[in-house]
Amino acid sequence: MPTARVPPAGTCWDPDLKLLADDDLPLDPRTWGRAEVARWVSKRGGLPERFPMNGKALCLMSRDMFAARVPHSGHQLHQDFRRRLAKALALQELIEKLTSKSVQ
Repeated sequence: MPTARVPPAGTCWDPDLKLLADDDLPLDPRTWGRAEVARWVSKRGGLPERFPMNGKALCLMSRDMFAARVPHSGHQLHQDFRRRLAKALALQELIEKLTSKSVQ
């Protein structure tokens, strides 16, 4: 994996976030449309038709709601989603900190 370089202060930084993705899905699951949710669910053994929603709707689902839709692996699906969401939120926070420091 390539190493991310932080630019000097005062320069515009536009990182290629695809380098950080685990697969071909957008890094931030909150931006997923229905097609991305369906692709993610099917890659993990679930039935896409049981998740007719976008990524923002997935954020509102509890662990038990995932388990009700995917009885044998819903908890793992929920865990994978929460891991992806946490990664996106941490990256967003880091970018915000870096850009606020370069503006000051």
